[in-house]
Amino acid sequence: MNAAVEASTSDFISVLRPTGVATTGALEVFATFVEEHPLAELIYTNEAVAGLGSDMEALNKPIFSPERLRCQFYFGDLVFYRRELFLRAGGLNPSRAGALLYDLALRSTRKSQAVELIGEQLFLRDRVPGGVTLLNDEALASTRAALTEHLEATGGGIVKSVDPRGVHDTRRLVVGEPLISIVIPTRGMYSVVDGERRCFVIDAVKSVMERSTYRSFELVLVIDSVADPKVVTELERLAGDQIRFVEWAKPFNFSDKVNLGVLHSHGEFVLLLNDDVDVISPDWLESLLSLAQLPGAGMVGGMLYYADETIQHAGHAYHEGDASHIGLDVPRGDRGPLDGYLVEREVVGVTAACAMMPRDVYFEVGGLSNLLPGNFNDVDLCMKTTWIGHDIYWTPHAELYHFESKTRDASVHTFEVNVAWGRWSFRMNDTRYWPYALSRPPR
Repeated sequence: MNAAVEASTSDFISVLRPTGVATTGALEVFATFVEEHPLAELIYTNEAVAGLGSDMEALNKPIFSPERLRCQFYFGDLVFYRRELFLRAGGLNPSRAGALLYDLALRSTRKSQAVELIGEQLFLRDRVPGGVTLLNDEALASTRAALTEHLEATGGGIVKSVDPRGVHDTRRLVVGEPLISIVIPTRGMYSVVDGERRCFVIDAVKSVMERSTYRSFELVLVIDSVADPKVVTELERLAGDQIRFVEWAKPFNFSDKVNLGVLHSHGEFVLLLNDDVDVISPDWLESLLSLAQLPGAGMVGGMLYYADETIQHAGHAYHEGDASHIGLDVPRGDRGPLDGYLVEREVVGVTAACAMMPRDVYFEVGGLSNLLPGNFNDVDLCMKTTWIGHDIYWTPHAELYHFESKTRDASVHTFEVNVAWGRWSFRMNDTRYWPYALSRPPR
């Protein structure tokens, strides 16, 4: 194969597996796309899966997502390589039997970032039992080797596991032990929720202290001046010298409270955290931090669940003029479209209920806008972050429960909608990283 490509005079080559057929007119669409994107060196396409009769199931894909690619070969079965890139990347590696094309894609994207997606469905994939062709032992071994090589060449990481269904657990590694400032705005009061008297911030801090394996952090609590002294005493008992209190004596403004907390923090990284969360995964801080340390990273969010074991947040979606959460109300454990709930990936935004940012990026974008005291301040923050060129990531490995808005008024005010959409309505249909319908409309 490599010799044939080297001897050819073609501009592009594609290596097809016998898993389906190109759709009628696919090459014409491809040729037109190349004319419109003359710098593209690697081009992949959306696909469809054959169904019963004339029915087809769309298999749409995100745009080029380097971090997602190290977790799954989502490019699919119809991928075009510019001949020069194919040769520059070293062609097919015979030692990667069973993962030849995944390995080629990984090496090619290390040589070129000129990767484009054709939005039309140009390949009709055969339907297979169970919906996916399982990788055999040889393919899994080759995949592990290719991913290990790729991680070593792109900043480091580990392959925790490779999976026959093609979704692999690869992780970036934390560099050093930088201090994380966990900023939590809170009233600091007990309340009766669902018939139970509890203080959410105590539960949140307890879960952070008892379950977190990463220990280089400080807790900065921006707490109302009318807070219950018993709450403060208990928080001091739980966190000792890792906690600091900043008094808040003004009317509620989530954005101002968080900004004040950040000003009183010392960490190289800032983690915005609501007071109504409960940590699930012990390595949640490492999972967030390892992505926040990537070059160009602006923000990282995690997987949040409601108390009823449904998903509350798997990234932001800005879809058809609206802003919502990916995965709303989907049962915990669901794989999601294209296994999207299982893989680390680029996103357009994440919720400020759990969002880590490099400290310098937070100040670069001006923090949260106090014109948005209760809602959409995180949407605005994400928009500002990506507008100046930073990337936002989401990880399924930082898992927390989020008892959303149990400690504040969740009302959405018209002026907040006007401010957020007045600034960003022109970007409220950004489906590049999540080209799927929402699981349900916003609450």
